[in-house]
Amino acid sequence: MQNKSSIGYLQLLRQNESFRNLWFGQVVSELGDWLNSIAIYALILRLSDSGMAMAGAMMAKLLPIVLISPIAGVVVDRISRKTVMIVSDLLRFVVVLGFLLVEDQSTLWFIYALVIIEISLSGFFEPARSAIIPSLVPKEHLVTANALSGSTWSVMLAFGAALGGVVVSLFGIRVAFMVDSCTFLISAWFISRIPSGTSLAKEHSKKNGFQELMDAMRYLLKEPVVLVLSLLKSGLAVAGGIMTLIPLMANQVLSKASMLSLGIGVLYSARGLGAALGPLLVKRFFGETANVLHWSIAAAFFLKALSYFFIASSENLWTLSFGVAAATFFGSIIWVFSSSLIHLSTPDHYLGRVFSFELAIMTLVMGISNWGVGFAVDDLGMTSNEVAFWMAGLVALPGLSWTGFLTFIRKQLQQGKCAGSTCPIDPSGFNPLPLVQEDQIEKKIQSGEK
Repeated sequence: MQNKSSIGYLQLLRQNESFRNLWFGQVVSELGDWLNSIAIYALILRLSDSGMAMAGAMMAKLLPIVLISPIAGVVVDRISRKTVMIVSDLLRFVVVLGFLLVEDQSTLWFIYALVIIEISLSGFFEPARSAIIPSLVPKEHLVTANALSGSTWSVMLAFGAALGGVVVSLFGIRVAFMVDSCTFLISAWFISRIPSGTSLAKEHSKKNGFQELMDAMRYLLKEPVVLVLSLLKSGLAVAGGIMTLIPLMANQVLSKASMLSLGIGVLYSARGLGAALGPLLVKRFFGETANVLHWSIAAAFFLKALSYFFIASSENLWTLSFGVAAATFFGSIIWVFSSSLIHLSTPDHYLGRVFSFELAIMTLVMGISNWGVGFAVDDLGMTSNEVAFWMAGLVALPGLSWTGFLTFIRKQLQQGKCAGSTCPIDPSGFNPLPLVQEDQIEKKIQSGEK
């Protein structure tokens, strides 16, 4: 049953100007991001057909965030989140133009360097965007806002990937990079329109950055539910090697090299379309209560594993596209609902650090997964289909862990051993995780209370 506090997506955009500008910035920026990704994949495949060369690009897109996130989290919780996003967009505008300087295989290293810088800046932007949402949207609309943001990412993936395949095929890689650079300027303009009063002006803390980082780690240890929630996307990331696998499988099922960019675009479009529908359909038919969010995540892990079995048996572009769409359909449910649960359970002044921690662990796991795909293909001689089969088994493991965690907490609740922030079940209805009063959290962290 739909909660009476729920709001429609168009209604949210019409009524909330601040969130609308944040959303417009997301639309433009992510459209350019995926166009950029297709251009990078096509450029690397033109310069080198090595699986490790592609995996290297994926790792360059992921691993820098592991190092940047601890710094980014502190910055996002100390400085205006609006300012962080605008500066990140302007710097990425300059960096993306650098891809125009890549000419041949001797400058392949420069692609990796530019990707590292661009992703490092994204490591500031994404936690700031995630953390600012609760200050723009009422608590009862957070699930809708997260579902809309997640689906927007997916639609832009589908449209941006398709557009990237067409632009690269018809106009060339350089044009794709120029279009992408302009999207960052447009994104910065939309974000600048968010009223400054909603950008979380913060009091200067007497603690230094390292102390604030340690406070966040202590908070996660004292609030195990939030810690587990922040690790859910890492469970999803064990199959993150699909980003490396998609271009390799496209190369495998397409006989004409001239169709490669278009084939990659089709597969990424399927990935985006599948991801766009997941949270929207679950919310539409089942609502957004605690049970729905919790058990939808559990079911999605197992159904995603089945999707990888389908991918492993695919022999042409169309069945492969269907498998990719199904996998991301279920993956998007995990992504959106876990973000909503974190928003509902974490005090505002910890959000930047919690989302940065989540992003760091997730990208570390995803980087290892992409490296594993390249290693399996180049050094173990495995086919792309065999790699997809092993991914199916891996992605089921976090599903088992989350199901066991929910079962344990429910038993604790039934036995009266679970209360407050230690319990992720709110029997009263909407709120999946009751918020702990921020002053109580500070006292717990300072005193070392379990």
